[in-house]
Amino acid sequence: MQKGLYTMTSTRNVHVTCPACHAQGDFTVYKSINTKESPALKAKVRDGSLFQFVCPQCGAKMTVDYPFLYHQPEDHYMINYGKLEDGAKALEMLRGKGVALKDWATEMEKTTRPYVLRAVDDRLAFREKLFIFDAGLDDRLVEIYKFMVCYQYAAAGKAQGGEHAYFYTDSKGHHRIQLVRGKETLGLADFPRKIYNQIHAEYAKKLGDIRKAEPVVDEAWARKFLMEQGQL
Repeated sequence: MQKGLYTMTSTRNVHVTCPACHAQGDFTVYKSINTKESPALKAKVRDGSLFQFVCPQCGAKMTVDYPFLYHQPEDHYMINYGKLEDGAKALEMLRGKGVALKDWATEMEKTTRPYVLRAVDDRLAFREKLFIFDAGLDDRLVEIYKFMVCYQYAAAGKAQGGEHAYFYTDSKGHHRIQLVRGKETLGLADFPRKIYNQIHAEYAKKLGDIRKAEPVVDEAWARKFLMEQGQL
């Protein structure tokens, strides 16, 4: 496999100014992350430490937000974090349109497991995709369920606007759904695997192969899909 920019771990160093004492410090920015090549990064991405700058002078901490490509080859998925349009274009190139990546694309086609490519522009959405794929779930089915949760909440007359549902895995390994409005948590519930299976049974054939799905799978995608099925 060729070591292209989008497949292997790639970094650059930048100077960051401390928000507390205004001292400058060096910080490593990851343009791409490959967890097979750099396994220690897998945990650092999940606990957020990879994006945390610690001031060398006063010890103040701050989160540094920047775009990157996350590649977890052992579980066959990639997530581009950044502008959705840019991420979608980059991921489409990874499907085999980029000459430098044709060897990787060929390997992807030979794999017996689907290779999922996704683009997100929100850090919470990125974290959620990690939870979903690590759990071995189809994010399209999860998005459909989440949309149903928000739709039912609105139908009950409780919505004020800005409600979102998120999938996550708690410290005990249980899959959960969190309904939020801004920074306020409106409710928590166990993720109903039975309903997930029912959604799969109803829509799996219409959804098709997950690795051929469009890169952006979010609330807007779920709304569009359900409207096309005449469910809204």
